[in-house]
Amino acid sequence: MNLNSLDDWLDFIDLNRPREDEFGLNRLRPITDIIFQSTIAEKIVVIGGTNGKGTTAEVLNNLLQESNFKIGLYTSPHLFKFNERIRINGVPVSNSEIIDAFEEVKNLKNDTRLTYFDYATLAAFIIFAKNNLDVAILEIGLGGRYDPVNLVDPDISILTNVELDHQKWLGNTREQIGEEKSAIFRDGKIIIMGSNNMPLSVTKKVEDLNAKTLKLEEDFFIEELTTSNLNKESVACSIAAYKEITNCEIDFNTVLKNTSLLGRCDVNNKFILDVSHNLASVKNLVTFLNKDFKGKSIKAVVGLMKDKDIHDIIREVKGIVSEWYACSPNMERAMSANDLKELIFAETETQVDAFETVDLAVKEALKEDDSDLVLIFGSFFTVSEAYKSLSKLKQIEL
Repeated sequence: MNLNSLDDWLDFIDLNRPREDEFGLNRLRPITDIIFQSTIAEKIVVIGGTNGKGTTAEVLNNLLQESNFKIGLYTSPHLFKFNERIRINGVPVSNSEIIDAFEEVKNLKNDTRLTYFDYATLAAFIIFAKNNLDVAILEIGLGGRYDPVNLVDPDISILTNVELDHQKWLGNTREQIGEEKSAIFRDGKIIIMGSNNMPLSVTKKVEDLNAKTLKLEEDFFIEELTTSNLNKESVACSIAAYKEITNCEIDFNTVLKNTSLLGRCDVNNKFILDVSHNLASVKNLVTFLNKDFKGKSIKAVVGLMKDKDIHDIIREVKGIVSEWYACSPNMERAMSANDLKELIFAETETQVDAFETVDLAVKEALKEDDSDLVLIFGSFFTVSEAYKSLSKLKQIEL
């Protein structure tokens, strides 16, 4: 296979997956032993949790940049381009930097089979190690214990919350999921917890460690700041981490006013785009809509993955949606539009139309200009495709 472009590489790393008996972090340690001969940053922050990781990472990145720190930011997934996952001082790294890092990973791995996330994370480590960073902010992709980000030894571990999601991989209860996610904590380091409703598995883990622990509503608080549509618990975690890293005084309000994330309660003309894809995040979305758009007529374009708690998600939203456009994003895990249509109708007994693609659903929702708002939600993939459709239709500017 020719590996001449970034697209070639992304196809390659997506195809070369380990067998189930090859998973685990120990197979990666010979690679990171070499990469970590150069430190990836003076300080490392790892962010885990069910929801709010991306917001926490983005806000902390912007706060530290305001204080002139050089920051490496690694997040997932991306909305438009892979490069969004690896940024230096807010700027996505170039295709050539990523290709060079992938090539280095390929040379280091020998016969070890790597996942897409392995390749992406190891490439980020390599790029960061070459950039003389003050702080590296690393977002966990899935869980914690077996995520390749957990190969680092963080100075600060942030756990935003623990809710039900990805049960196939993490367990069917909050206790089991908490045990997986709290594996990012380190003895003798700093732990920041962004919820006062953590499962016992998390609190017990903290008690077993000799770590400085900061808990929301005990050691730090949600401040009255201008956060626009940003999740307030995530902002609080970011500010707490910032204060552990530096004493530099900055105007938090100014930074937050200039911080926005695509796909997080993003209001753009009459469209609201949100990547919420589990019950906890959908509850936050509904709270936002009831607060800012109560009484407005809303129709929803929705595409969800098959492994989500779809019945619960639809029940949560049905009280504010008058018309549904079920669709299927271009992702093998996506539920078919017709199956989703049946599930929505069973829960709502309201008008539901099904469309094979997000693009078709968006176009149909625009045909009848009979509602105040169009809500687009259900997954990163749904929202990403919707942004592209709306941009082509000149409904929004990206």
